[in-house]
Amino acid sequence: MGWNKRNLLAAAAAGAMLVAAAPAAQAATPQLLLVHGHGNPADGKNCNGATWDEAIDYYTSDGSLSRDEITTVAYYEGNGPGGPNVGNCDVQVSAASKETKIQFIARDLANYVHDEYTSKGEPVNIAAHSMGGLVTRVALLGTAEGWSGFPPSMDVDNVATAGTPHQGVKEDRDDYTAQWDQMEQGSGFLDALHADGRELGDAWTDGTDWTVIGSAEDGVVSYDSAIDKGNRADQKFGYLSHDAGTAAVTHSGIREITGPHTYEMHYWHDSGDHDTHHTDNGWAPLKSLYKAALYDGDDLPR
Repeated sequence: MGWNKRNLLAAAAAGAMLVAAAPAAQAATPQLLLVHGHGNPADGKNCNGATWDEAIDYYTSDGSLSRDEITTVAYYEGNGPGGPNVGNCDVQVSAASKETKIQFIARDLANYVHDEYTSKGEPVNIAAHSMGGLVTRVALLGTAEGWSGFPPSMDVDNVATAGTPHQGVKEDRDDYTAQWDQMEQGSGFLDALHADGRELGDAWTDGTDWTVIGSAEDGVVSYDSAIDKGNRADQKFGYLSHDAGTAAVTHSGIREITGPHTYEMHYWHDSGDHDTHHTDNGWAPLKSLYKAALYDGDDLPR
């Protein structure tokens, strides 16, 4: 895919992939927001349980964060008063129903980030799964373009999307939500998202380090869609396969799996002019998501 990423393996030619020479995290780590993906709006999400429990455990044990430095974000009505998952996420920024379109959820996320952090001079980092990556992308795009109802600014240092259908989901289905309809390939929503000047890497993304992560084993979002093939990002990770001692990187696995660094993957970073690079010693998905969300350049060796 000759798509502007420098050789990451140069620093790891004789050993395991991605052994960084020295950490480069910010002196004061911004709050990490975890934004969930598509589901049944009436049910909501159990962010602190089944959705993000593995990530929270990893980030607070093997990672460097305290629980107070992580905020799980809900946007479905099922997380509100009377809903089955009320109280199971740290904050609820919207109360989306099955008729609510992604751009309106994005507007509410954008206003939350601005009001709670940006307006106080505090940047954030965002790790988003599946549709949550589109919510995040539109939140930043709509803010940059001054869409009606969006805030004047968002200060986001890093965005990492995992299993996000940047180019649509694999299959159309008779789903019950307007959000799924928008994620189907060829939708007007996706056409607008990829209009001139709106790709990752265009001016509206300035100031935010973007990483996209996908997997060939994802049954919901294709590898090409998740890595936004043909378009740039600051970093990309593409999982190809797993060995007998590790778990398959499925649509949910991409936000759940820790373990040995033995994944076959492609990876790129946007500096220099070179081809895709490959390793059989790739980070487990949660480590990739962690590094992508907390470090400019994903703490990769340069």
